[in-house]
Amino acid sequence: MADVEKRGKFWRARWFSPDGKRESKGGFTTKKAALKFGHDQEAAIRNNTYVDPRAGKITLTEWANRWYSALDLERSTLSNYRYYIQAHILPVFGTRSLASLNAEEIGAWEKDMISLGYTAKVAREARSTLSNMLSDAIPRYLQVNPAARRRGKGRRGQRRIERIERAERPWATPLEVLLFGERCAALSGADTDFVMIISMAYTGMRWSEALGLLPGCLQGEQLRIDWKLYELESRFYRGRPKDGSIRSVDIPPFLGALIDWYLATYPPRICTCTNAEPPLCPGERYVFLGPQAGHFRRSNYSSRVVRPAADGWHPKRAGRAGRSAMPVLADMTGPLPGRPLPPWPSAAPNEDFQPPQGRGVRRLASDGKHGRCPVCGRSSLLRLDGTLIRHKVDGVACTGSGHRPPEQAVASWRAVRPGLTPHGLRHGHRTWLDDLGVQETLKSERMGHEVPGMAGVYGHIMPQWRQRLRVQLHDLWEASLRARARLDERSAVRVLEGLLAPYRASGNDLACQVPVPGRQMSSGS
Repeated sequence: MADVEKRGKFWRARWFSPDGKRESKGGFTTKKAALKFGHDQEAAIRNNTYVDPRAGKITLTEWANRWYSALDLERSTLSNYRYYIQAHILPVFGTRSLASLNAEEIGAWEKDMISLGYTAKVAREARSTLSNMLSDAIPRYLQVNPAARRRGKGRRGQRRIERIERAERPWATPLEVLLFGERCAALSGADTDFVMIISMAYTGMRWSEALGLLPGCLQGEQLRIDWKLYELESRFYRGRPKDGSIRSVDIPPFLGALIDWYLATYPPRICTCTNAEPPLCPGERYVFLGPQAGHFRRSNYSSRVVRPAADGWHPKRAGRAGRSAMPVLADMTGPLPGRPLPPWPSAAPNEDFQPPQGRGVRRLASDGKHGRCPVCGRSSLLRLDGTLIRHKVDGVACTGSGHRPPEQAVASWRAVRPGLTPHGLRHGHRTWLDDLGVQETLKSERMGHEVPGMAGVYGHIMPQWRQRLRVQLHDLWEASLRARARLDERSAVRVLEGLLAPYRASGNDLACQVPVPGRQMSSGS
């Protein structure tokens, strides 16, 4: 029970806190006011809204240490929180008590971050992290959260712009996916990129889930997604898919045949990881690995492959080896998408374009003195009659000696879908499912989501829905191949060259024997 005592001219209220300690507050001019305050504190304890009078004196640094150590979240989320706390929050507010923080100065701090050169996203995420920290301090240490954004405040236009930008996140049509995967493989020089991009686009897998695919993932007409592999501080961790979304995804016939061919042609290798402590990757066999058996690194892969393939431009690069953004140039003497050349400045108005040239195979153009050998592809001097001089390859005379170099056409790539990312393939897959009229329960299962409410309890998936979806996705794939064949019946990418063979008027001269499944189902099945 609360009680009061008189201290000189004033009254003091006394009560017991939730942990059994005797608390008090003085300065009341009447006994009635002091007693009412004490009863209010006891009511707040019963309603779980009690705030310790001295709790607000704890510094933000002290609270951050307590709060962060108690979190049980994904390692990537913890890493993001740690960055914002250490780099942006504690340097400004670390020595301040929780009770001294106010909404006005936190709002000014967010604006100051942008003026210092940080992006609006970094400033927004920093404030969101601070808001999450202070929200968990209620009611023990704070009554209200000074970092929370109040509804109806802020620039309305900016909020609308953010919503529109989120809604217009780039996604790709089936033909754009095919062209995007082809370009990725052309840039890397490996079939792996093509198969990985197509697999992600036709299953809705996340990037981390594609990296974590194990050799036994192909199970009949389904692809098993059991793990994800994500990069954090230059090391790879293996864990279960986001939100525990372990699942089996129905795949169309072509994708089953393509993955089966890929696994037979390129047997899964052991990655180069050598970590002994879980959940770090210890070194396992994976379906998709880089040329040197390393995992694909998101940022590096984006700048080297994804952005040039989707945008048609090499992104700007900073640092000692920095360069401005440059268009992707390709040697178009062969089939689409051509042989990508090293980054080269774009043409300037009213100036003659100088094509890339030099020693080696990939940077070469005939200039009257030098030409590319049609056999070995290397640069060689030309005789006065325009034929290649005698030259050797690895000490053996090249049979291209004495021949004329082929004409070289250098062209720049047009954008397939500006801003497209691997995660955009997941957005595209969901969009395809909506267009095909797929049932909500089946869509949610493929995407690894839960159906909310009672629909998730009573909704189930009928076998004919799965069969129909396989046919529909197979139809999308065949339509994209036909559209690609109308652009060019051949491809510079080995795996796609084989897939295009049935669509060539010249016959079945496969560059590689990629199985193309026949129609074993009908759309009405």
